Amino acid sequence: MASLPMEIEKMALDIAEVNALVGKESALRAARHAANIPDIRHWCEVIQQDNRSYKEFEKNTVHAPAALLMVWTMPPLWSPESAAATEPHERAIKLLEDAGYGTGLAVALEQKFLRPLKVGERLSYRVKLSGVSSGEVETGIGRGYQLDLLYTFQNQDGDVVSEQLCRRAQVARITVPAKH
Repeated sequence: MASLPMEIEKMALDIAEVNALVGKESALRAARHAANIPDIRHWCEVIQQDNRSYKEFEKNTVHAPAALLMVWTMPPLWSPESAAATEPHERAIKLLEDAGYGTGLAVALEQKFLRPLKVGERLSYRVKLSGVSSGEVETGIGRGYQLDLLYTFQNQDGDVVSEQLCRRAQVARITVPAKH
């Protein structure tokens, strides 16, 4: 079976616009829910980490597993309308998307947990665009730009509980020409 030739869409990008956003931080975004026992219990059941009874689990659980940190701060996975790109990191991604780099994927995540998250704490976070590749980078799915996004998570008292650096590749859309 012969493979189809692929063409990459033409790109028009002023990378200086993206670079102007480096170092800028988003507004503080609040979690929709506090760290809670039902979510922790459900996660433990899914990964079969804990087989204690529900009553004992509620009584004895004080800290949330570190792996669940983003559960409480995640935006809804679906929404009836798309949100405007108002924050610096969102604007950088939108600039790249508009220039044809329409596929975004996380390629690395470095996590630092500064202290355990307690049940009942309500998180919020900020995202800083901390870096942009100096030029296009080659990935397994295409050429694009790399963005470094630094997430800082804090509790309701302003205590920082975690810092996470997410390296994101924003790559070109690949189009397959129509058969003739």
